[in-house]
Amino acid sequence: MEQPVFTLPFQVDKLGPNPKRIHIEANEDQLRELEKRFELNKMNFLKGEVVLKRLSGQKIECKVTAKTKITQKCVVSLKPVLSSIDVSFRRVYGSASVRENQGKEIIIDIDATDELDPIVDGVIDLAEALAEELGLEIDLFPRAESTDFSGFGVGPDITENEVQKKNPFAALKDLKKKK
Repeated sequence: MEQPVFTLPFQVDKLGPNPKRIHIEANEDQLRELEKRFELNKMNFLKGEVVLKRLSGQKIECKVTAKTKITQKCVVSLKPVLSSIDVSFRRVYGSASVRENQGKEIIIDIDATDELDPIVDGVIDLAEALAEELGLEIDLFPRAESTDFSGFGVGPDITENEVQKKNPFAALKDLKKKK
């Protein structure tokens, strides 16, 4: 598997009792990778801030705020659609429920997680967490302004009545009338 370009690993053992603030910003290669990952026309920038705070023992709170500007294709007209996205989320990481197997397989005890994200090998990938949340915020069906889409299109030369007459159930209806 190819290693991602957009990554920002953080060693959790370097987090002391005081919160740690980290600036995160995607470079050009990382922006291109995210464009490909999310099938975007363009990602102008992605930057934000992460605040890490140790809650207790192995639990670490991660608060992220970030901004991006993207361009996508309108699903109706294929015109470019420019969007600004503000992402803000909180995750809690813990390593007590994650252990490594000898075959590089990670086993997570779902019942013991209490909705904790896993700390794998003592590391949290802050960029991946941001990318995951960003993927949830991107509009899957963007539409350009003043784009009207009213229902199912049947094509330029076919009317709705012709479609109804040529459907397979119309033939059955005709057979029923002959009886």
